[in-house]
Amino acid sequence: MEPAVPGEALKLRGTWMGSGGRPCAALLLFLGLLTGCHQAGAPVLGRRWRVGLGACGMALDGSGTRLAVVCRRSNDVWILSLPDGAFEARIDTLPKPRAVLFEPAGESFYVAEGLSNVALVGLGDQRVERSFRPFWPVAGFAYEAGSGRLFCAQAGLPTLGVYRLKDMHLETSLDVGGEVQAVAFAGPDAWVATRQADALVRVSLKEMSIQAGALAGPDPRDLALDTDLGLAYVPCHGRAGAAEVLALPSPIPAAEADAVSPDAQDGEAGAPPQPPSPGRSAAEIAEENAEDGVISASDAAAQQRFQGSGVAVVRLSDVRRVDYIAVPGGPVAAILSPSRRLLAVACEDGMLRLVDLAQRRVAASLDLQGRPGAMLPEPGGSGLLVALRSAKVVEEAFPGAGWR
Repeated sequence: MEPAVPGEALKLRGTWMGSGGRPCAALLLFLGLLTGCHQAGAPVLGRRWRVGLGACGMALDGSGTRLAVVCRRSNDVWILSLPDGAFEARIDTLPKPRAVLFEPAGESFYVAEGLSNVALVGLGDQRVERSFRPFWPVAGFAYEAGSGRLFCAQAGLPTLGVYRLKDMHLETSLDVGGEVQAVAFAGPDAWVATRQADALVRVSLKEMSIQAGALAGPDPRDLALDTDLGLAYVPCHGRAGAAEVLALPSPIPAAEADAVSPDAQDGEAGAPPQPPSPGRSAAEIAEENAEDGVISASDAAAQQRFQGSGVAVVRLSDVRRVDYIAVPGGPVAAILSPSRRLLAVACEDGMLRLVDLAQRRVAASLDLQGRPGAMLPEPGGSGLLVALRSAKVVEEAFPGAGWR
């Protein structure tokens, strides 16, 4: 286990000295001005904070003053205070914790851990207050405040579990055609990105049933909603054998058939996607057990790992894919900017790519110096928080011009 350490930014210590031992004030002033100008334009990295190994999920409390980071290789959850990133606590978990979520009151958190366990841990005494044993292992959390329900991805299954938060009672389990990767809420609906089915699915919160679905792209990994424009952005990792060009004309001609994928003209294109067999495939098990390092460009090319990678744009009103923006490197997470002009896309190759949504292209890139495991918007909207799987670090990233 990693020892608890002060949660200060990882930085060089000491003072730059000039001849005679006096600080180079002029040089420091010049570099400060240069850095300020750089932040206003191109994306840059900010502070870095120490956490455990294999960070795979993060959560903010309701006030935005605490950050929880779940680390599946060091088997612990780290609690940092914001905005300074100061270390508060490190709590051991059962092996391979997968997801974390603050309880609405903010004085405890849920963690999915072990073979099939969900623990409610208090922040005060760092003890387990309650422990639940769902029938299927939970792989991810999404809390819907209006109904007090917890929507959970179920590891290795094409289903979405809906639980009553107070006692983790399973109310229903919906077959969504693939393993759930992300859930977002908008008005009366929940939107679910599913992996094997390569789809975005709309679920009615009132009827708790599937209403519609659309093909997104190869291997969806996350979901970002623009409720003002009525659009969903689905980052798709890509996979070997996927079509290289998935883009649709923008805007789609009104007379065009309701095509949502390159093979939508096939006779069976309108049939609903068939759910995979329960359990993880050999490829998915190998991916989970692999090292967390950045995938090199040569290895990715040899394996055709990111073929067809990009961001699907789905119109919410009729659940129809209207565009596909090519983004290289295996997108795994996405966050829409406050200005709604940019989409920050974290990629498996260790790069953060900023997509200009008006021009439908990657406008800028930033080396994250590691493989991303999770990404959240920083409270206040000025930047991003990125947890690196390949390093014991959570770092700030500032997208630069056009973000706000």
